[in-house]
Amino acid sequence: MKTATVREFRDRATTLLKATEPILVTRRGKVIGFFLPSTGAAVPLEIRRELFYALTDGVRRLSRAKGLSKEAVVADFKAARSARRRH
Repeated sequence: MKTATVREFRDRATTLLKATEPILVTRRGKVIGFFLPSTGAAVPLEIRRELFYALTDGVRRLSRAKGLSKEAVVADFKAARSARRRH
């Protein structure tokens, strides 16, 4: 497994994204993420599930912090969809 700092990953992204082995990404010596190259196959269900939970938890935390209700978010999506259809 290769290791890259955030800066190295950013500066050499094109090369690193072509890698065939996983890359451990660090910031100030602490692990902040992994890059797992795709084999072209479908993403395993358990990884998709983890991503879904992480995203929904993040949205939930942000909406609570901003004081947004579910109704306000749905109304915003509907307004954005209507605006997009008009163009």
